[in-house]
Amino acid sequence: MRFHKLDLNLLIALDAILADPHITRVAQRLHVSQSTMSGLLARLREYFRDQLIVQVGRKTVLTPFAEELADPLRSILDQTEKLLSTSIMFDPAASSHCFTVACSDYVWASLMFKVLQETARQAPLAKVWYAGSGHHFVNGNADFLVVPDRFASPDHPSEILCSERFSCVVWSGNELVGDSLSIDQFLNLGHVIAFSERPTLIEDWFAKQFGQKCNVARVSPSYTLIPQTVIGTNHIAALPTSMAQNYAEHLPLRILTPPVDLPILTDVLQWHWHKDQDPASRWFRALMVHTARSMVSQAAPPSFAGFRIDTRS
Repeated sequence: MRFHKLDLNLLIALDAILADPHITRVAQRLHVSQSTMSGLLARLREYFRDQLIVQVGRKTVLTPFAEELADPLRSILDQTEKLLSTSIMFDPAASSHCFTVACSDYVWASLMFKVLQETARQAPLAKVWYAGSGHHFVNGNADFLVVPDRFASPDHPSEILCSERFSCVVWSGNELVGDSLSIDQFLNLGHVIAFSERPTLIEDWFAKQFGQKCNVARVSPSYTLIPQTVIGTNHIAALPTSMAQNYAEHLPLRILTPPVDLPILTDVLQWHWHKDQDPASRWFRALMVHTARSMVSQAAPPSFAGFRIDTRS
């Protein structure tokens, strides 16, 4: 969110810098990388047209302008915290909060279906909206983003949802593949992947592992349509194991163990810094994390119906 062309999230970084003008320590305090912290400082310098911190001998000190900002900024943040603390408790059963989630169609069709069911049971008045792809989260139009860890933004907090291995699937009528898959078949049978504007995890791994591009035979319009695209062909697809098992129960597919160790898919949940302590956000994050991990472990998701959060803790 911007106010007078300033990203308000930068005020948190500015407050930390004014309290301790040492970039390494500030980065550790805010749980971001030093390069990310340097980028935030550069944006603040550009906006205020002041260096804010300078090197004097061996010490890093605030500029006179930065010193003038310290008290007014601290007052603003204190008032903001006081305003937010007026809503002390979050009651899922009575809340009509709207949660917006940016994710892939696969995540929505697997994890989010379970999250929707749990939300309906524990917070029947709450709404959950699909917010499209990741750029909607970056633009501030989504509360949460579920994304593979390699695409996670260092500018936002994150938590691992789950990690999962890949399995291979072929059409049950595929006569080129028996009960096991050889490395030669894995390399030469055409692969089915989903359309993406950037290389998929399997494509990246394939190039690094074998020094050649993955033999892509079919490109599905979406990840959830990969299994159907395999049917009736002699092609192969690498899918998260839980997804492969789910589709194999309803479609003519066979699941095979990959002949090589495929990379592990790790999905993370991201949210905005200014919502880090928001009670509703914390509740929904906890629900998503536990639902995701229970799906992988095949354990029943815990109940959050009586979950309460005190913002003062």
